[in-house]
Amino acid sequence: MGGPMQVLNLVLVRLVQAVFVVWFVVSLVFVTVRVFGNPETALLPFEATNEQYEQLREELGLNDPLGVQYANFLADAVQGDLGFSYFKRGPALEHVTNRVGDTLQLTTAGLVVALALGMPLGIIAALRRGTLPDWLARLAAVIGQAVPNFWLGLMLIFLIAVNVRAIPTGGADGFAALILPALTLGAASAAGFMRLTRSGMIDVMNTDFIRTARAKGLSERVVITRHALRHALLPVITILGIELGRLIAGSVIIEVVFAWPGIGRLMIESIRNNDFPVVQAGIVVIAFAIVLANLVVDLAYPLIDPRIRAEAL
Repeated sequence: MGGPMQVLNLVLVRLVQAVFVVWFVVSLVFVTVRVFGNPETALLPFEATNEQYEQLREELGLNDPLGVQYANFLADAVQGDLGFSYFKRGPALEHVTNRVGDTLQLTTAGLVVALALGMPLGIIAALRRGTLPDWLARLAAVIGQAVPNFWLGLMLIFLIAVNVRAIPTGGADGFAALILPALTLGAASAAGFMRLTRSGMIDVMNTDFIRTARAKGLSERVVITRHALRHALLPVITILGIELGRLIAGSVIIEVVFAWPGIGRLMIESIRNNDFPVVQAGIVVIAFAIVLANLVVDLAYPLIDPRIRAEAL
């Protein structure tokens, strides 16, 4: 019974932590909007009178004490009500959720690119340690983490999309339009995965159970794929939740660069229009997605490596 109870306790602890993080983000959004937001300016014309400003503040509940506003905000947020869009009209959360699919598609593609590039490069670098492929892989990792993703996106548009007419420079029209945004988004994460995979493989290849596997006469391919790689990827799985968060947050800029119709582009447009309810709904949805991704990874990691179940509590 110890094992199932440990897993159940782990799930409960992670759920409580996730709820706390979401509450903190929602509260931070409330404070930020109240400090920097000015919905009267966005909703009323420039020539509006003081009476009109005061009437609008009363309708929006901005004249209530801050504690009352906060309680009402939390009550509405729990019910999925994060305000009414000033410019697009309709519930702000509905406008944001309509863009979730496009952002999820871009984030997933970026993660696939990061894993497809980072892990093979890390394995090759570890197996060819100290050789030219190792140096080139590490150089690529440094460049990938140092180059700003918005600059990389612009360079890819200039160097590839402009010359290869089959690849669009922006939009979300088909698979071809996803190639450059996914490469741009996944570049930095690919560098991180490469470095972790390389260090993990180097450590594992020097362990006793690898020497035992070789002594049994197993081929090098079997030793690497069935024994070494499984243990070397545990550090990669550990930071997978963090990298997912980075990909989701990084998609905000990438969507603007490539005119991708996701949540990030919607938020930038809403900031320009002072549409604060849509902005706060977008922040809450992105924060919830990051918390959910980290929660899934945190729960999956002890199942993959039972040795750390007790330590994870």
